[in-house]
Amino acid sequence: MTRNKHIWIFNAGNSYSGNPKWLFEYIRRHHPDIRTVWMCYHKDVRNYVKRLGYEACLFDSTAGKTIMKEAGVYVVEMCKEVFQPELEGITILNLWHGVGCKSIERKVTGGFLQERIAKKYIRNNRIYKNAQLFLVTSELMEKHFMEQCGIDEELLIRAGYPRCTVTDPVCTYPHDIRAIKGLSDDARIVVYAPTYRDYAKENFIKAAIPDMDRLTQVLQEENILLVLKMHPLVEKDTEYLQVKAQYEHCPNLLFWDNANDIYEIFEDVDAAIIDYSSIFYDFMARGVRKFIRYLNGDEEELRDFVFDVKEMTCGEIATNFEQLLQALQTLTESPAEELDRLNHLFWSYSNENACEIIIERALQFTPLMRQLPTLYSFDIFDTLISRKCLYPATIFSYVQSKMCTGTVDFPPYLLTNYSDVRQQCEQNVREYYKKSVLLRNDDHFEIQFKEIFDHMAALYGLDDMQKDQLMQWEIEGELEAGIPLVPQISLLKKYIAEGNDIVLISDMYLPKEVIVKLLQKADPLLATLPLYVSSEVGHQKTTRKLFLHVYSDLDYCYEKWIHIGDNRFADQVQPEMLGIQTAPIPVPEWTPYEKRLADYSSHYEFRCVAKQIQSFRLTHPAPEEQFAYCYAALYLVPYVVHAVSHAVKQGYRTLYFISRDGHYLKQIADEVIASKGYSIRTKYIYGSRKAWRIPSFIDHVDEEFFSEYGSLMGIQSFTGLLSALCLTEADFDRFFPELGYVKHAKRYSVKFMQEICGILKNSSAYRDYLLQIAAQKRSAVIAYLQQEITFKESFAFIEYWGRGYTQDCLTRLLSEAVGYTIDTPMYYVRSIYPTVGHSIRYNYSSNMHSLVFVESIFANVPYETVQRYERAENVWKPVLTPNNNNVRLHAALETYLPTFCHDFLSLQLQDEETVGRLLYNFGLAYFSPDTTDPILLNVFSNLKDSVALGEKSEEYAPPITCKTIINWMRGNSFHTKDLEISMKKSSLPFRAIYRGYAWYCKDVRDRIRRRQGKKIY
Repeated sequence: MTRNKHIWIFNAGNSYSGNPKWLFEYIRRHHPDIRTVWMCYHKDVRNYVKRLGYEACLFDSTAGKTIMKEAGVYVVEMCKEVFQPELEGITILNLWHGVGCKSIERKVTGGFLQERIAKKYIRNNRIYKNAQLFLVTSELMEKHFMEQCGIDEELLIRAGYPRCTVTDPVCTYPHDIRAIKGLSDDARIVVYAPTYRDYAKENFIKAAIPDMDRLTQVLQEENILLVLKMHPLVEKDTEYLQVKAQYEHCPNLLFWDNANDIYEIFEDVDAAIIDYSSIFYDFMARGVRKFIRYLNGDEEELRDFVFDVKEMTCGEIATNFEQLLQALQTLTESPAEELDRLNHLFWSYSNENACEIIIERALQFTPLMRQLPTLYSFDIFDTLISRKCLYPATIFSYVQSKMCTGTVDFPPYLLTNYSDVRQQCEQNVREYYKKSVLLRNDDHFEIQFKEIFDHMAALYGLDDMQKDQLMQWEIEGELEAGIPLVPQISLLKKYIAEGNDIVLISDMYLPKEVIVKLLQKADPLLATLPLYVSSEVGHQKTTRKLFLHVYSDLDYCYEKWIHIGDNRFADQVQPEMLGIQTAPIPVPEWTPYEKRLADYSSHYEFRCVAKQIQSFRLTHPAPEEQFAYCYAALYLVPYVVHAVSHAVKQGYRTLYFISRDGHYLKQIADEVIASKGYSIRTKYIYGSRKAWRIPSFIDHVDEEFFSEYGSLMGIQSFTGLLSALCLTEADFDRFFPELGYVKHAKRYSVKFMQEICGILKNSSAYRDYLLQIAAQKRSAVIAYLQQEITFKESFAFIEYWGRGYTQDCLTRLLSEAVGYTIDTPMYYVRSIYPTVGHSIRYNYSSNMHSLVFVESIFANVPYETVQRYERAENVWKPVLTPNNNNVRLHAALETYLPTFCHDFLSLQLQDEETVGRLLYNFGLAYFSPDTTDPILLNVFSNLKDSVALGEKSEEYAPPITCKTIINWMRGNSFHTKDLEISMKKSSLPFRAIYRGYAWYCKDVRDRIRRRQGKKIY
């Protein structure tokens, strides 16, 4: 949009005053070709300006927004904090509000204004650098404002202030203040205009004028009208308002109303009482020659000035109230040479043509289009680097483990409670810093690393060697645990490549040199970047003061500042309050599973694995992948790592894995061998209870075959029973005519099967038949084992769990295959049988948690249980039946079980065995019927398996449906391995119906049947 350079808008805060007012008045009188509009924040100012006959608009009005879009010049007297969107592209004409000696704008390093000033430069620097013309009045002030405000020379206007050079009479209120106060025309007007003191905001007037009655007496005696012109913020002070109420009717005192522009009566001022306010130079420029420099208690404050106030002002000095009264009685005129010297220093560019110079430069100026660089600041911890362990405090567990194994003695209480004590000591020191600002006479809040341990040493009587050792271990732990966060580091490098500047900012008690080492470890480039650490600076991001320190230290010269970090308060809320844009790093939320995992043990290395699991979940959203890596791996990987390592120590040359349990176990074992560089072979063979148990009956049928854990337990149908018995229905009728009722049973309860087995095992005819079947099947089994097993070398089998009965069957088959009795070593997570005879059993865990659920994982391979072998092309092969498995989960298990194993071993844990057992035990402990974990409910519980021989595969915990309830009411069983999980997966109405019918069956129907003498199964 093209702007109209002959439409000028003006603003001077919340009043009609200052240099913008005087230029406004001048243009209205001498440049009718320029339309002037006074912009207002409040209606009372707008109405006031309109009453003067001038055009005025509110910033937020429709008319105001329209004129802002059209105007070509925006006249102000400060570096504005807010630029409305409608002002984009306008020329900013900054006439400033006073020359002087104070540090201003960018060089303000403290006080209540520091944040506001920093914020406006951070937000508006592009506008200041491209669109803002700046008025300077002398060579000295040119240099001063270029340094203090960061003004570039090409944006300067060299001229005087309109309020000091415009000679046109301006009268917006009655000027005859002598008459208003009832004084004679020869009464001298003295103005007291002290500057605002942010270190003494309250009760200023009482400190400056402790005896108002004596002052008024002197004023009356000397025929003086003293104008008390306070800063607008002092006007609101309670003490000042009390003094005003008591003395406002005194004829020699005038409490100035700041709504009136005092510059309109400067021609009548005879003398001025000044401190270090810039108004001194305006008085001097308008012809005042008598000054009293009242520096009451300001000697210390003057040290922070750019110039020597006493050298850069003139007039009689009064350092206390008594001297002030004496000076009022004399009112000495300053020497002409002093006034000339100061006028040259501060007003050498000023002349009667100042306004024309200003107007012409603004009309000719076009805002620049310079592109400034962007400043990017990065938080460090959890933004650029992280820790291997899930909790930062886990580093203290690392130290505690060192304390327990090191050679330095420590108090027993510390040995067992160090992690808690370390955190408490840090909290103690932080509390001291927060609550001792006055005691320390210091507003620095960040603590030092050493102070934590000094406090601990004082509490627990540690000597220097013990204290230093703890500090060394913690630093060692931090360096060991540090890992790079590659995505953010890559982003940082991208910003550097684009030509932007980068700084690193961290709230951290660790010494700066330690953080540099952490950065060097993560990426050498990081260690070369400017680094601001709260432990060195003393201020924190959380108080915004660390950001302010960076702003001042860098001499901020950027278009914008973008901060990147993970903490919502320190890295988002606080910097945004300074106008810094933020790009928050999402903070990973812990799932309930991860929280339980991390809290399961404080072991340092265990929590490193917990962090590894969380990191995987954050980058792999697929539920199947998360189940494989974060859940299933805990049941399997620690055990396989242990088993393979143990087998290597035992000198075994080959490890055999038996289908189907061994499918995933072998893949894990292969990764263990590759990662650890073991020299041991693995081989996968096909076998099962169904394929091996009956063929192992060489000269007798095992009693276990009919036992509660034998081949017949878990049967749920007549078809399954026939399959387990290796009988046709006709053979069953021939051997067991008395069991005909079994064919029609709808529920095969444990008690029901126990009764059947009692009849089956007493049939000698069936036993003979079974031995015949065993002999027929055995030849193929033996041939397959002879083909697959290398008997001349030492070998072992890796199974998962079981009683151990199938191993006994395999031992007989292997002995039969080789022609002599041999040992059969087999690894288990847990077996019920110990080593017995030639069945050697290595157990991993004593944990009694049921492992039935793990069988559902093993059953998710693409083929069903192997039941027999056949010879094809002179090779014995298993007969494989395709299995309708969860293909996506199978792929995830095949990929991510070995991946977890690789990642786990890559950590190179010092206590790998302990961590593995902790992971295994947690995995089992977490799996419970009352789970609400969506991964277990939606991924695992849908897996299908058949625990009983000959039965069809069924879901681990299917939901209860309408069909389920109807079938159950018809007398059929509802098969689930975990009723509670099934209930959680079911809709509320079906849950209620199922529970009600279950209660009926248990408490009502069974009582009826007992009265009728019927059996209950």
